[in-house]
Amino acid sequence: MVKKIVALADWLSASDAAQLLSSKYDRLISSRYIRKLSLRKKNPVRTQEMSNRLLYNRADLEACTIRQRSA
Repeated sequence: MVKKIVALADWLSASDAAQLLSSKYDRLISSRYIRKLSLRKKNPVRTQEMSNRLLYNRADLEACTIRQRSA
C-alpha cells in the first residue's frame, strides 16, 4: 500500500486557523471554535493528527462561512 504524501503547508494548527478566520471576518474567533467546526455534521473541516496534535485543512477553513451570533 502506497502512502499519500501530505503537504504540511495545506494544514494549520488550531491557533493559526483561528488567526486566519479572525482576519477573514474582522472579529475574534477562538481556537476552541475551530474544533467545533471539525465536529459538525454538515461540511466538517477535515483534520489530520500529527504527533498528538490536530491539524486542520486550510482549504476547508477558507471555504467555511461563519455567521455573526444574533443578540
